[in-house]
Amino acid sequence: MEHSSISYISLLIIIVLATFVPILITRIKFIPVPIVVGEILSGMIIGKSGFNLIQDSPQLEFLYTFGFAFLMFLSGLEIDFNLMKPTNKNLESKWYKKPLLVAIILFFITLVLSFGISYVFKVFGLVSNVALMSLVLSTTSLGIVVPILKEKNIINSEYGQTILLTALISDFVTMVLITFFVTFYTSKAAYEVLLVLLLFVAFFVFYRMGLRFVVNNKIVKELADTTSQIKVRGAFSLILIFIALAQSLGTEIILGTFLAGLIVALLDEKDKSDLYVKLDAIGYGFFVPIFFIMVGANFDIKSVISNPKSIYLVPALLVAVYAVKIIPSLLLRFNFSMKKSIAAGFLLSSRLSLIIAASAIGLKLGLIKEETNGAVILVAIITCTFSPLVFNQMMPKVNLKNKKNVFIIGINDKSMLLARRLKKFEMNLSFITYNKSQFDKITEIGETVYLGDATDVKWLEKIGIKQADTVVVAKSIEDMNTEICRICKTKFGIEHIILLTNSQSIPKGEALYGAMSVSPEFATAFMAEHFIIHPKAFSLLFVEEDDFIIEEVYLENEEYFLKPLNKVVLPGDCLILSILRGCEKIIPHGYNILQPGDLIMIVGESHNVKKAKNILGRIK
Repeated sequence: MEHSSISYISLLIIIVLATFVPILITRIKFIPVPIVVGEILSGMIIGKSGFNLIQDSPQLEFLYTFGFAFLMFLSGLEIDFNLMKPTNKNLESKWYKKPLLVAIILFFITLVLSFGISYVFKVFGLVSNVALMSLVLSTTSLGIVVPILKEKNIINSEYGQTILLTALISDFVTMVLITFFVTFYTSKAAYEVLLVLLLFVAFFVFYRMGLRFVVNNKIVKELADTTSQIKVRGAFSLILIFIALAQSLGTEIILGTFLAGLIVALLDEKDKSDLYVKLDAIGYGFFVPIFFIMVGANFDIKSVISNPKSIYLVPALLVAVYAVKIIPSLLLRFNFSMKKSIAAGFLLSSRLSLIIAASAIGLKLGLIKEETNGAVILVAIITCTFSPLVFNQMMPKVNLKNKKNVFIIGINDKSMLLARRLKKFEMNLSFITYNKSQFDKITEIGETVYLGDATDVKWLEKIGIKQADTVVVAKSIEDMNTEICRICKTKFGIEHIILLTNSQSIPKGEALYGAMSVSPEFATAFMAEHFIIHPKAFSLLFVEEDDFIIEEVYLENEEYFLKPLNKVVLPGDCLILSILRGCEKIIPHGYNILQPGDLIMIVGESHNVKKAKNILGRIK
């Protein structure tokens, strides 16, 4: 093989940019710029719009194409089917109380408006193909919508789910329609269009095979984290199978790789697997940045600016992409405030990967001109920067208290068992040890760990123990445990201190400085006593599976203020066990009226309880 015939200079430039652009972007404080926008802009600087440093080659073309395919795969992987399940089990007769139906209606109106605007564009000679331009205008960016909803802590609310479902349907249906359009436009026989349906057949076949041969397969689990990384290899095999199948069917790869991502999302539980982290690292660490930088490098802004049409094409497209999303979103006024409805329209107006992909397909087919494609890229950059800013201003972040900070001082079997059980409650765990080997062990598994003396007040203050909600003391030296309890209570004012001890004679009262002591004898007797007296109720607290939890949440959602419990419908199997209102403990009945600031104890499956917490208010 002639290695000299391959130039790595262009790839080196791209990878160096991919490394430093995120660092530079984070230093821009006055306006939050998405990293992908920075990647596209940096590509413009080194590409045709700037210094023209990137030389075309088959190798770069492959990385560009596969980066695009991997981005579509990650979009499918991003879908959380638990979030798509309706949170309201009550069968409402009104259509606007059904998020899925609302999402479908919103997208249909968007499609109709896009068709009308595209037709007007054609009349004025701005576009040549109405159908494709309609699909270009109908896209949205699920990759921007999902992080914003998560950041606002509203993704599990009825409002958040309506936006999520609208974005999902918009992305998915648009991808399907683009795939059918391209196949129809390029095929010589009508039956070839129907061959696209084979992608969905392959989707169900591979999904069923995965359920049978992959899920709960011991060999797959054993090889998942070894040097074989079998799940990662399987994911890449699936991507290439669908790419090859789409290529054989003579259609675009966007739908195939998206379906491959959906299969992995269905087969692998996100909360219990690190496969998502690995695939994100591979995709966003290498392939996806290459795609976006190459988009910028291939974009010649000089040709767009020099074209007289661009003077009115870019503003016209901007008005169009906002109009086709904001106007339909006004229907949300039936269920939400006008402010929320318009905010949703702005967020759904965010465009990025799919609109660029759709425009690139049109350019390749000769249905979209170079200046139009350039204008679409500019519009994508503007909307994915401007739209989240408007949404953030219109929708202040839900006042969710930060996750509980728990410091565990001392690493042993008991403290590690406790840590594993606490992880399912999404707490911020920090370990403190004086043992270097224990420090290395905890560091290797990715947990926060500090190496130092737990009786050094200045050092403890430096690592932020004052911010702890709870401190667990589990050192092997009892005198040191007492000293640590004293420091935590008297120096830092920490209210909740737990002492895990092996001592038979547990110090009482002031000797523990308010810490709750738990010894093996006490824990065993306590569990046995309550399991004998209340076997069914007590067993709820000690299930082995991670799918059942009890949590507390403060009521801060105004929609539930002064609302009777019999009108409150929580997700799935969630139940309200008790309500604490100041010093008053309330056993819940249907006639009880919820008050702002009520502390509500909820029990149910973990994913449903997480939804309920976001619906009702802030986490304790």
